[in-house]
Amino acid sequence: MNAQLLPIFPEPIVEYKNLGIDPSRLDELYESQSWASTNSEDNPDYFLKISKDLKVLDKDNELKKSFLGVLNGYTKTFMLYANEFRMTTSWFTKAEKGNISIFHNHGNAMFCAVYYFGLPAGCKSKITFEKPFSNTFDLKPTEYNALNGPSYVFQMENDSMLVFPSYLKHKVNRHESNFTRKSLAMNFVPQGVIGSGTNELRLDDPT
Repeated sequence: MNAQLLPIFPEPIVEYKNLGIDPSRLDELYESQSWASTNSEDNPDYFLKISKDLKVLDKDNELKKSFLGVLNGYTKTFMLYANEFRMTTSWFTKAEKGNISIFHNHGNAMFCAVYYFGLPAGCKSKITFEKPFSNTFDLKPTEYNALNGPSYVFQMENDSMLVFPSYLKHKVNRHESNFTRKSLAMNFVPQGVIGSGTNELRLDDPT
């Protein structure tokens, strides 16, 4: 008997390493931010903070161009889309020891990205993605893997980035170290003509 496992319709997540982003420019931008609490109605000291500026990369066109280049490379190389994409929002997150985020996804976007920086040597940042649908039966496998698990944890290093579909729910794991956990989050949408005939839509860059 022959068997072949065919993981059709997988969730496309790409991890980039060693992007070569200038850490001093990003740190300078990060340090200039003022911060807003998340889930403040529950416990503002328990959850991480995000920058009040939700378009931080508009302050540095060179950095913005670098991240856009990675995203458009992803959509053309892996997804084989002809359309260019633009960045709609970009913001920093800041987590101190004990901070966490809830599971969430990003509305009004097609793709999201998270870039990691400012980690001490040898340290990693954890982010968990949740399976977008539940199994019919609550079976416990002998060992969890990317096919049978309800979630998946990435451990990210400095100068690394994840690109993923905006509908995937994810959360920042509890930050257990004394250093400040830093990341840059970004949302992207397609540009130009989408679809055809009665389904045609044009999305232009407002700038």
